[in-house]
Amino acid sequence: MMVGLFFSFSNKLELKHTAVVNENGIEILDITKQSISDRIIYFEKEFNLVNKKAFLIERTVLLSQPFSYSEILLELPKYEEVTLVGENDFTYWKVNYQGKEYYVNKNCITTDKQVFKTVQDATYNHNWKGKVLNAYLGTIIGPNGRETYYNLNMDGVLAIMRRMGNTDKYWIRDDGVKMLGDYVMVAANLELHPRGSLVECSLGIGIVCDTGGFVQINPTALDIAVNW
Repeated sequence: MMVGLFFSFSNKLELKHTAVVNENGIEILDITKQSISDRIIYFEKEFNLVNKKAFLIERTVLLSQPFSYSEILLELPKYEEVTLVGENDFTYWKVNYQGKEYYVNKNCITTDKQVFKTVQDATYNHNWKGKVLNAYLGTIIGPNGRETYYNLNMDGVLAIMRRMGNTDKYWIRDDGVKMLGDYVMVAANLELHPRGSLVECSLGIGIVCDTGGFVQINPTALDIAVNW
């Protein structure tokens, strides 16, 4: 038995019916009986080619095909940059990441720089009305006490956090603050704030990733990781 497909062309390509050819001739099936897979095969894998810088606005899986049930090949953290290379009217778009093509839910990415900036700005502490730590001030009293800053290589600190299971993206905010996902990277007294716990600071919500000798002098102090 052969299966044939009939299409109707109007403003956009549309699959109208599935036709089954048998020894008795052609029987046209009602459109409500056509399979979803018929439509998927012909439309959801067709893309308009583009080449746009895009950013993930949430933790996102990269799929092998543009369907929800496809194999998950990678999982990327929020704020990761990808290149959008194919878009259409369906849910999953084609992206390039590190030289390979994948498919992502279009609601997880943005090519709008202003939208991406708004997402990043949400990591600031907009509720804090006091002084904000910066290179000029050097030290302030923040929402949880004394705050200072340090600028060191974070590879060792990140390795510890990865071993603890943290997979959030490491990135540097526009103001030079070193971030792990949505959180400001801070050093603190681990007896008060265990590694991985969250604590408020003038620059945002901090995630405790490190400690230092300063806690012997001021147990409640925070040392904030920056690129200044």
